[in-house]
Amino acid sequence: MSRLLPQTVLLVLALPILASCITAPIATPQAADREAAKASLRQGNGLFDRDRFGEAAAAYTRAAEQDPQFVEAYYNRALANEMVDRQKAIEDWRRFVELAANSPELKWDVARAQARLQILGSMPVYPEALQPSGYVPEAGDYYWQAAKTSEMEKWTTFPIKVFLGSAPQIKWQQGAREAFDIWKGMFGLELVAMPDRGDIRMAWETSTEAASHAGEEGDWVQIRRVGGELTGRRVAFIRIDLSRRWSKDEMRAIVLHEMGHALGIKEHSDSPKDIMFWRMEEKARQILLPVVPFPLVWKSFVSKPSQRDLNTLIRLYNTPGPIVRFQ
Repeated sequence: MSRLLPQTVLLVLALPILASCITAPIATPQAADREAAKASLRQGNGLFDRDRFGEAAAAYTRAAEQDPQFVEAYYNRALANEMVDRQKAIEDWRRFVELAANSPELKWDVARAQARLQILGSMPVYPEALQPSGYVPEAGDYYWQAAKTSEMEKWTTFPIKVFLGSAPQIKWQQGAREAFDIWKGMFGLELVAMPDRGDIRMAWETSTEAASHAGEEGDWVQIRRVGGELTGRRVAFIRIDLSRRWSKDEMRAIVLHEMGHALGIKEHSDSPKDIMFWRMEEKARQILLPVVPFPLVWKSFVSKPSQRDLNTLIRLYNTPGPIVRFQ
């Protein structure tokens, strides 16, 4: 009886194993992985829509881990990370372009991603108040109302220099200075004494072309280019209607509102609690005292930008224009 050599015995024993390996399907991501990734994407979308950008980015990260080829996860995470970490957003946009470059149905999305990469790469370093970390999700914003018309209104050099000029009345000077000090604490503004040094300049006039109630202005803020074609710079002129007898508090509210436009919020808020509401809201308060035969009544106005106003500015500056996420 013949004897098999040890090598032959090993080969015979290995043949069934080799055959099973050849016939077995190549390992691919399980369908459950894509379904899990879609579930994580939906969770991220819900968080994104509630302005919880950091949590949304974490959910999109789970989606990308569950399916590394899930291009929608990188796209949506890039949008979320624009409000979390600019460098991470740039990395996500690059990854999306890399994965989607050969997909004809995504060519316009790739083009938008490439445009955002260019914009994000050219953005300056913003003051602390404009960093995404200053965004408070609970307050929300009115970004979608302001984004389209405000895109070209953002400043790229800081601090922004402001010339207040000299108002005809002391109470107006006081109101304007209080407004400047409030925005300065939030935006890093710098007061200058000469008008030609101002990026934002107050123009105290006896009337305006569209004089109306404060906050209902037509063109009280005008952006113009000053200087030569190559050496000129962008300047915002704030024109105040002096034909009415504004109080100091009214003037402070007016200048706060108009400076909000000059700083980059082109449109108006839909809430009277915001300084950028479309008209100046006064709150009448009264108190009854036993020794006084009539109620004491006084008026007050929104005294500073709300967190919602600030959130809108932060989002305007850190997001390169409105764009719809993947569902």
